[in-house]
Parts: sequence; structure tokens; C-alpha cells
Amino acid sequence: MFCYHCQEAKKNIACDTTGICGKKANVSSLHDMLMFSLKGLAFYTYRAEEFNLISNKTNQFLAKSLYAMVTNVNFSPADFISMIEESVKRKNSIRSQFLTAYHQKYNKEFNQPLPEEAEWQFTNQNEEELTEKGSTVGVERDMARLDEDVLNLQECLLYAVKGLGSLAIHSLELNIEDIEQYRFLHQSLSFTLNDGNNIENILPMLLKAGQLGLVAMEQLEKANIIKFGNPVPTKVYLDTQDNPGILVSGHDLQDIEDLLEQTASTGIDVYTHGEAISAHTYPALKKYFNLVGNYGGAWQSQKTEFPKFNGPILVTTNSIQQPKKTYQEKIFTTGMVGWPDIPHIADRKPGQRKDFTEIIKIAIQGEAPTPLAEGQFITGYGNKALAALTDKIANAINTQKIKRIIVLAGTDGRHKERKYYTELAESLPNNALIITAGDTKYRFYQHDFGTIDDIPRLLDAGQSNDFFAIIHFLEVLQKTIGLAKISDLPVSFDIAWYEQKTILMMLALFALDFKNIRIGPTLPPFFTDNILELLSSKYGLKGIDSVENDVETLMAGH
Repeated sequence: MFCYHCQEAKKNIACDTTGICGKKANVSSLHDMLMFSLKGLAFYTYRAEEFNLISNKTNQFLAKSLYAMVTNVNFSPADFISMIEESVKRKNSIRSQFLTAYHQKYNKEFNQPLPEEAEWQFTNQNEEELTEKGSTVGVERDMARLDEDVLNLQECLLYAVKGLGSLAIHSLELNIEDIEQYRFLHQSLSFTLNDGNNIENILPMLLKAGQLGLVAMEQLEKANIIKFGNPVPTKVYLDTQDNPGILVSGHDLQDIEDLLEQTASTGIDVYTHGEAISAHTYPALKKYFNLVGNYGGAWQSQKTEFPKFNGPILVTTNSIQQPKKTYQEKIFTTGMVGWPDIPHIADRKPGQRKDFTEIIKIAIQGEAPTPLAEGQFITGYGNKALAALTDKIANAINTQKIKRIIVLAGTDGRHKERKYYTELAESLPNNALIITAGDTKYRFYQHDFGTIDDIPRLLDAGQSNDFFAIIHFLEVLQKTIGLAKISDLPVSFDIAWYEQKTILMMLALFALDFKNIRIGPTLPPFFTDNILELLSSKYGLKGIDSVENDVETLMAGH
């Protein structure tokens, strides 16, 4: 096992026996085996695009498979075995069609050298065989045959396309797709099989991933608005009611609407957890009186918070941790999320809602949640709400009432070093405007930051997927103030990275030519000294420092 997918990699190097996330060595090997087989599929799909041979089902399968390998999404060996089998079957079918079409067009056989990924076939679906093979085709194999910098930049690209895959599937749930995103997934996986890749040709691929990441976030935002309306600033209650409840964690708004509709007249309350808190801000969901509040904080607190909820829990996207016995019989997964022996709610059929009957049965018999917190938090500063503040913010910048906009976006995690984000936010001077997206806000969401000319000093755009709303707001603000480039704005980014979508945030900022971006609480372990030197010289990428030093340099724009 060698896994450095996330910020919690052991000693910031790699997990080598069991993942900090709870991923066992066998599941890690199956992840590697699935990536290996997807690369083999992409070797042919990327070339077969010339002949228009790729079905939409293959595109969707590739995106779903990449999504399944995002940190803390799926831990089920059976699911990965099924995806490996399907990837090989799809590869063989497309290979046959491609070879025929190639011969007909060029009147010769396709004779390019084939990588092992393109040739490999399984003899059966035996878990032991696939796990053993997977243990030989991961990062450690590539360490022996690739330049260190090339290997690590290519791994960064693979993590970016996993994030893109997840965004594509979020939009697919709302019946919106983008063929360009799918094509880039095929292209990227096939690209990593090329001999002779170097930093110079990998970097443009990374920047394109960042660009497409923003496009994918914009697409998802539009899909959510079409279905659920424009999010509005909303006071979300943090205390509990007396009714039994169901707790929903994750990002999927369609799942939450399905659940609210099915529980609307049952006396069951629905609470959100983690990034699902954004559901409270959408008009189509606000109309349900049984959407009553947010319970707990970010994803990493689930082992202490879920047992106190007393009712059933639904994990819709990510992140899931190994369930404790205290709530193991009450937790359900759906979508791409999976954990061995945990009940899984099947996908919705066309024109129908998902069936949450089993969860509702448990909830009706349960007790009200044990209170965790009290008070409220205002979220929902999406595109429309931020646009309404543009003139005020521009005026406050021009009059020096706002000296700097600090974007604290990204994903929370377990490391004690993450208290940095609490201390940093609370130490910023009163002329700093803070904008957030993701669940890092849980580090300081109950602090009273006050206002600047009636503008709340803390503006939360919502989920990590809503990072686009912040970028779009900055583009509008740039034009309002009359600056030549978006990077000329008095804005600094301090990104709390954990998994693949936060890597997309970083790459998107590179693509937009922002400088002096901070990544914390540690820098990605797949950034070698040479890569860090490159990104530092080109974009000013840096790790976090002490709170005192970072407050000073952030406010100075360094």
C-alpha cells in the first residue's frame, strides 16, 4: 500500500499499511487496480473519439469510477471489483470498434506500442487476484520507472480528474452534462501513459484541469439554481427540536429534496451535517418546514457527533468514516458512497425519487437528537447574494474600509494543526473581509466577526463546489473597480486542502494567474522540492506560517 491522496497521509509522506481515512490495504490495491484499468480504457477511448465511438454511458461510467476513488467516498471491495470488470469489458468493446474504424480509414493496422494497461485482461473477478495485481501497479511501480517530478505531477493531474469526475456526477444527478469535461477525463488518463512526459507538458494539463474545474463548478451551480432556485443568505439554526430526526451529510441537494418530500407529513425532522448545511439556503428546499437545522460540524467529527444524533444518518456523497458500533445499524449510504455491510439506497429511477422508506422506518422509532450546539449561522452568499453586495464592497475598498479580502476556502480535517484556521480568522483585523466556501468555516463559524458598513465580515458561499461563486464575484468586483486583471484585486487565498476538489481550487487559481496562494495545514506530499520551487517561482505558492506572520503577510498581499 502506498497512498498519498489526501492531506492526512502518514507523516505527510504516504499511508503504507492502513489509511488514516480507514482504507484498508486491500481496498487501496483495488483503487490502484481500477485506475490501472481505467487508463487502459482511456488509451482506446481517447483515440476512438476521432471516430465518434464513445457512448454517453462510457463517459458516465468513467466519471463515476473516478468519483468512487475520491478520498472518503467508497470503501467497498465489491463495488471496485464490479467497476474493474466493467472497465475491461468496455475497453475490449471500444478496442474492437476502434481497430476496425482505424483500418477502414487509414487502410492499415493500428500498430502503436501498447502499454500494459491497454493489454491487461482479467481471468476472473476473484477479489484476491485483483487485489494482488493491484498491489503491483500503483505509485510504487511508477517510482521505479518514471522521473520523480513527472510521476508526482501526473499524480496531481489524476487527483484533479477525480475531482472533475465527482463534479460531473453531481451535475448528472440534475440531468446536466458537458462533453468537454468527459473528453478531458479520457485525455488525461491516456496522457499519463505517454513515454517522455515532462514538467513542461504536464503543467498545461494541470492548468486546463483547473480551468475545467471552474467550468464544472459553474455548471453545477447553474444546475442547482435551475432546480432549487438562487441560494439566499439564511440563518441556519444549530440547536435541536423535540421530534425524531434524520441526519444528512454530504453535498447532494436532490437527495435532500427527495428525503424532505417523503418525510414532510411524518413528524420527522431533517438535519444537515457538514457541507449539506447549504441546503437551507435554496428556496425549493426552504419551503419544507421539516428542514429544521444543522447538526454538528465538519465531516471529520462524525464519529463523535453521529452517536449523539440518536436517529438514522444518510451519507450522500462524501465523506464517510468507518462507522462506530454505536450507530452502525443506523447509517446508510447512497450514490457513489459505499462501506462494506452498510445498507445502500439504490439510485433513483427516471422520473422517480429515491426510496428512503427504510431510513424513515428507523427514524419514526427513534428519539430526538441530543443537543450539540445552539445559536445560528448565516450562509448562502452565492452568486446573486454576492452580486448584490458588489457596489458596497467596491466602495469600501476604494475608501480603505476594506483593505483586503481573505478567501479561506477548502476542506476541514482532523489534524490539530488546523486550529491555525480558527486563530487566523479570529486574528484578522477589522478591515479584512472573509469569504469562505467548504467546511473549513466550521473552524470559526460561531465567532462574531461584526460588519463593515453593514457588510457582514464573514460571507459564506456554501460548499466547496461553490468556489466558482467566489471567483465570479471577484470578476464582477474587478470590473466594478476598474482593474485590468482579476489578480489585481486586494484578495489573498489561504486554501485548506484535504482532497481532490481542493486540488482543483489550487489549479484554478494558478490558471487565473493569482499569486502568493497558501496551502495548508501541510503542502501536498506529491509536490517534490523541484515542483515546489517551480510553483513558488511561477505562482508564489507557499505553505502556511505562524498565524501572526500570515496575518501580516496576507494583509500586505504577500
